[in-house]
Amino acid sequence: MLEPGLILFRTGFSKKPTISLSPEEMAHLRALRLSKEETTIQIRDGVGGLYDYQFSPQSKELKFLDETQGPRKTERKTVAIALPKGNRFDFFLQKVTEIGLDAVVFLVFRHSIRKEFNLERAEKIVKEAAAQSKQTELLTLSIEPAAEWMDSHKESLVVFHPHQSEIFRTSQILGKIPVIGPEGGFHADEEDWMEKNKIPKVTLPGGVLRTETAGIVAASFLAYGT
Repeated sequence: MLEPGLILFRTGFSKKPTISLSPEEMAHLRALRLSKEETTIQIRDGVGGLYDYQFSPQSKELKFLDETQGPRKTERKTVAIALPKGNRFDFFLQKVTEIGLDAVVFLVFRHSIRKEFNLERAEKIVKEAAAQSKQTELLTLSIEPAAEWMDSHKESLVVFHPHQSEIFRTSQILGKIPVIGPEGGFHADEEDWMEKNKIPKVTLPGGVLRTETAGIVAASFLAYGT
């Protein structure tokens, strides 16, 4: 089967004989200079479903062509991270989506500067990056209080810490959830909790990384294992 001219993500999508493009999707089609020719548009539901539709400039509706199921991942790879500041947030979302990470849990720490984000806007960034990199499953996003979330997942955590003597090895995060704290560092209470619960802490080689850089590195190790 030929590659579709355009990939679009619609969460919760179900197959229909015909569909219409939203104004935003139509604008995207025009930007790619595909609106004046017949082409295949593939709708992806974010959980492996791929639905091909025929677009024709003479019709307002797209006609269903074919349905396939992409391979599902057997293991979900997650990074837990403090919210990056400013436009670094967008960059982080784009890159971890392209890498193929499955989930990001944004944690609100005691020293976190940023404590919220626009979920709708973030999901739009993820969908655009997923379409561009031809993912079949969408990265999922959530935000949680750090103390409560870490306590409920303490058996699965490994903390990326800039001031530990133990240097990181890839094997340390296999099957684990890497945790990256805020640029202001962990609060003393958070450090005490990690010590009390014997949470593994490792330092990446090289200099001290920004929050979003450490998150991208963690995603890369999880996805590629090197």
